[in-house]
Amino acid sequence: MKFSQWPRSAKELLILVLLMLGTTAVFWLTDLDIDTAARFYHPEDKVNAWPSRHWWLWEIFFDGASPVIVSAAVLAVLVVVVSYFQPKLQRWRRQCVYVLLVIAIGPGLVVNLVFKDHWGRPRPTHIHEFGGEYQYIPPLQLGHTPDKSFVCGHCSVGYSVIVLYFLAQHYKLLYLGITLFLAGMMGYSRMAAGGHFFSDVLWSGYLVFLVAYLLYYGWYCRGETRRDEIE
Repeated sequence: MKFSQWPRSAKELLILVLLMLGTTAVFWLTDLDIDTAARFYHPEDKVNAWPSRHWWLWEIFFDGASPVIVSAAVLAVLVVVVSYFQPKLQRWRRQCVYVLLVIAIGPGLVVNLVFKDHWGRPRPTHIHEFGGEYQYIPPLQLGHTPDKSFVCGHCSVGYSVIVLYFLAQHYKLLYLGITLFLAGMMGYSRMAAGGHFFSDVLWSGYLVFLVAYLLYYGWYCRGETRRDEIE
């Protein structure tokens, strides 16, 4: 069977796995992480070696990430609750539960609690190359330091918009583009501040996409099929 004839779910999973393996190999075999971080590092500035971190736009992205994702989760909960009293909202109930699950399990559990809080990867600002005390540690390798670089938590907020890609019946590439743009801007702002490596940004997306993928095909689609059969 030609690749073009594969089911969408199979194509998405294959592309994700190839990106995971391919980009991770690049980071292990080259200095891409350090080279990209070095673009934002200015050791000649003794007061602020990472000057881009204080740019107003990056501060908006940094400060606004948590309120945005919390607001989205609260809105989803409200729609689910009100849908039991307002029949007009029942058609949105399952979509909102899906959004809530992706936010809770993706950025909430997998990204921040499992990886970020326990992986111990040092941030760019804390490695030898940029005046820090730790050695560079490639992605997926446990760091055993107090740092929380792997993966990027703020970026996961932007990547969460991928729920629109999965839920949409049309314009999927548009929603994918919006997701990558928002996550890319968030990732760039964190890299400019010396808070994350390029690999942290990418792996944040891989994890959120994987969670959204599994919930969509493993739970959401199956429920929709059963509901169609009943109706």
